[in-house]
Amino acid sequence: MLLEMGLIAGGIPAGWGLRRNAVIVTRVNEALTWTVRIMLFLLGLALGLDDALLGQLKSLGLYAVLISSFSVMGCFVAAGLLGQYVFTEYAPGKGGAAAGQRSGSRGSFVALAFFVSGVLIGMLRVLPVGSFAGEAAVWVLYLLLVLAGMTVGFDLKALGIIRELRYRILLIPLGVVVGTLCGSALAWLVLSWFSTLSLPEALAVGAGFGYYSLSTVIITSLGDPALGSVALLSNMIHEALALLLPPLIVRITGRLGPVLAGGAAAMDTCLPVIAQVSGERCAILALFSGMCLTLLVPVIVPLLMALR
Repeated sequence: MLLEMGLIAGGIPAGWGLRRNAVIVTRVNEALTWTVRIMLFLLGLALGLDDALLGQLKSLGLYAVLISSFSVMGCFVAAGLLGQYVFTEYAPGKGGAAAGQRSGSRGSFVALAFFVSGVLIGMLRVLPVGSFAGEAAVWVLYLLLVLAGMTVGFDLKALGIIRELRYRILLIPLGVVVGTLCGSALAWLVLSWFSTLSLPEALAVGAGFGYYSLSTVIITSLGDPALGSVALLSNMIHEALALLLPPLIVRITGRLGPVLAGGAAAMDTCLPVIAQVSGERCAILALFSGMCLTLLVPVIVPLLMALR
């Protein structure tokens, strides 16, 4: 986490120094779009190359799809409610940095095409890349974080939003927690018709908040590798949805939608999309929320697992 935060922090002064150069600002925003697409392609490629993970998709994938989908939808609902009653300045149609005005829904379909093509190319073994896909994804992520930091630096005055909002800013990570857990509970109601998954287990999977590596390790270390696999798949899908859906959904949920949907990943992987779709001010909120949720994951997941 320290490395990721350092990369973002390093990009902020660079963006501040170059903020008056319209050409560079435009090029950075274009680079963000393409690096997100490349990131999704590499994630899909890594998935397509991993036969074990693909095998788990067949047996456990339905659990993961339902929990992740309901969790993300719960975050969007929470964002809509917060925008309507608390953060009215971020309600649908408010602010010039709305998603539809920046990139349109076409961006989501293009990004999805990159992800699917990566999965297919990996499954067909078209490229003999081996572990290169995962390594390349890490370096692309580093580039994304620097570019995201630059976009924050383009409007450094946005940092004042933390002082403006005061205690209200805590409602954003709280909204993620409530939206995710409510969504996971709804997913459990559906799964209870044909599975033995308990409510605490479904909540523990959702409580990864898109932080798939940490939540998977915690659940597996607690003696349930099968549920750990569900957590890995579910939170990977959560992150992918948080990258793909914002241009489509932000008009309905308002600019907080991408922030809440990003969960713990809002501070790193999803930050460039949030900055591009919702604006630099929301990127500041995403950094704060993502850090809070990252710290909460190792607390909430074990507590929920203890309730089984």
